[in-house]
Amino acid sequence: GGSAAGEEKPEGRREKRAKVAPNETEMKKGEFRNRLNICCRDAFFDKAMLVVEEMTAAGFPLNMEQYTQLIHLCASAPPDQWKEGEKLLAGVVDMKLTERLASGIIKLQCCLGNVDEALKCFDEMAAADMVRKRRTYAPLLAALGEASPSRIEDACRVFADSQTHLVDLMEEDFAALVQATASAPDEKLLYKVLRSMSELIYAIAPSTLATLDAAFAKRNRSPQTVQIDTEGGGTCPHCASQIRSIDLEIEELKQMSDEINQLARVGDKQAVAFDAFKSWLERYGTPDAIIDGANVGYYSLRVAQGQTLRYLQVDRVVQHFLDQGLKPLIVMHSRHFGLNVTMTAQDQKIVQAWNASGMLYKTPPKMNDDWFWLYAGVWGSIKKASLVMVSNDQMRDHHFQMLSTRKFLKWRERHWVNFHFDTNKGGRSPPILAHPSKVSLRMQQVSDEDESRWHF
Repeated sequence: GGSAAGEEKPEGRREKRAKVAPNETEMKKGEFRNRLNICCRDAFFDKAMLVVEEMTAAGFPLNMEQYTQLIHLCASAPPDQWKEGEKLLAGVVDMKLTERLASGIIKLQCCLGNVDEALKCFDEMAAADMVRKRRTYAPLLAALGEASPSRIEDACRVFADSQTHLVDLMEEDFAALVQATASAPDEKLLYKVLRSMSELIYAIAPSTLATLDAAFAKRNRSPQTVQIDTEGGGTCPHCASQIRSIDLEIEELKQMSDEINQLARVGDKQAVAFDAFKSWLERYGTPDAIIDGANVGYYSLRVAQGQTLRYLQVDRVVQHFLDQGLKPLIVMHSRHFGLNVTMTAQDQKIVQAWNASGMLYKTPPKMNDDWFWLYAGVWGSIKKASLVMVSNDQMRDHHFQMLSTRKFLKWRERHWVNFHFDTNKGGRSPPILAHPSKVSLRMQQVSDEDESRWHF
């Protein structure tokens, strides 16, 4: 039967709320919001400002998020539209800053040539102990790099703050700093910038080289262009000094392996699984080469068209190392070996051989196999400096960005091996491997004792 009048409803049941139709004002507000979002999405600042005019006339003020969007959009618009941004800056004078809003204000003020106002906003961020990102520093450094020598102190202050907060700058940021410090009375400022740059920038663009040439010329040092045989000893024919191989110190390798260990252990089950892998590694011993199996197996395949992983490709890399008397380790996700995976008789024979030799580690479900082969590579480098990591993975996934960039780049340069296969030589031909050069190709000081002499 039905419930008696006044009887309590069972727990968990709720009265359905009647849907209230939006009134005309809310509908109009939503329409403006959608139009503004489309302009921001399509990067049409001029059209966005026309929508703002309509909103203002209709009595709809911009909220903080909309101001933030428009300020960033204006700073990325053509220069002839920047002047319109002054209206937006006036509208946020009394607003509480967020990192995104403050970074947008700094960028737009720099576009308008108002470097002092940009620095003022930067100082407000610092006073509030607000997070700073690369987008906070980049426009300031670009503006200060082009400013008069009287702004050197400001450029150095902004640079020092980026270093304190461990924000990784990019090549154009360092080029601006080189330009700013080239005329500094204290030449050590330039060398400090170069040392930091050498930790992050491994391939220098011609425009940056021109900036470096000009900076050293101001120090009455004439740069020399010479060719160095990096595979034949790496001796510079101009100064007779040796180009060095720069790798992570043992303590840095331990720190990096700890970072990977923490990032891989995202839950209790994952922690148990990763600990099991580390124990297995200790039993297996230090390999000479670690193979990112999936990356090799999918090389040149069109997965979207139904092509599946080629175990033979992985085995060609394996056999290359075995033929040299070296010990490989294959790391692949367990999904490549499930009951639902279709393998040819040849594939099955290959996998059976891997299993029999113990060289295959199958990573567990619901875990990223990248953490496993990367940990094995760094862990193995502590024990064997000659260890190589075979993969064409560019490591651009978001999870790799959680690692220390400086440590990762330094390790990758000395241990990473790219590969390809010559399709004209048939399915069993050995892979073509690009090993690291004998010396580091990154910019470096000639010696630790002389900071004024560099190889680029």
